[in-house]
Amino acid sequence: MKSLRYLSVGLIIALIGACSDSDDPNPGFETDLTEVATATENDVTVTLFAAEDLFVGFNKLTAKIENADGELLSGTVTVTPMMDMMTMSHSSPVEFPNGTTLTNGAYEFNSVFVMPSGEMGSWKINFEVNGTAVSVPIDVVAPEKARLVSFTSQMDETVKYFVAFLGPDEPQVGQNDLEIAVYKRESMMEWPAVTNLSFEVEPWMVSMDHGSPNNVAPTHMSDGHYMGKVNFTMTGDWQIRLTMSQDSNVCGEPYFDIYFQ
Repeated sequence: MKSLRYLSVGLIIALIGACSDSDDPNPGFETDLTEVATATENDVTVTLFAAEDLFVGFNKLTAKIENADGELLSGTVTVTPMMDMMTMSHSSPVEFPNGTTLTNGAYEFNSVFVMPSGEMGSWKINFEVNGTAVSVPIDVVAPEKARLVSFTSQMDETVKYFVAFLGPDEPQVGQNDLEIAVYKRESMMEWPAVTNLSFEVEPWMVSMDHGSPNNVAPTHMSDGHYMGKVNFTMTGDWQIRLTMSQDSNVCGEPYFDIYFQ
């Protein structure tokens, strides 16, 4: 009986411990992403994580933000990507899916880098965390196949558009979800999403000079993101050709090259 009583007490303690762990109001920072950059300023450390090296195009990032003692911070945060080109500086499109709220050290945002790092300039991402500034230098590479197309509008040469390719990420034979995002440059610091466009889409296999049926033109969903479908009838090299219009007037014909086996 005494052994049974001790066993019961031990089981209760174990259950209490398990409940305590699962109900932890301040869980640690966890991610499966890869660290791509880090910097410490004013006793605040910002570490950036992404699925791959940062590239010209649409990047999803997660920031881990902690103080000098390694404590994960909460509060408010603002993010501004900046390209320093020596004689001038400019920002780029950036999205904040969860607003400016920082919780338990984790902050997610999307940044569309419009050019690579290199001889022309260098990138950094400026953070302001609860009023404290931290600047994180980053490296942005040009991907093997372009994931961002920029061009001047055929309707108005003062307007420059930037069309980012988000998917299909892993194309396959058959219908695939197509997602693009469109922005324009209004100034060096203002890169708003464009929400009033219409599209036509045609996948084209250049090597065999044919297209494919059963495609769905992208339509606007939210925040400059457009969703449609593309149908691939075989593996190989394809172009996703888009005709972009505003008020029934064609303003551009961007395309993206993809390849899959």
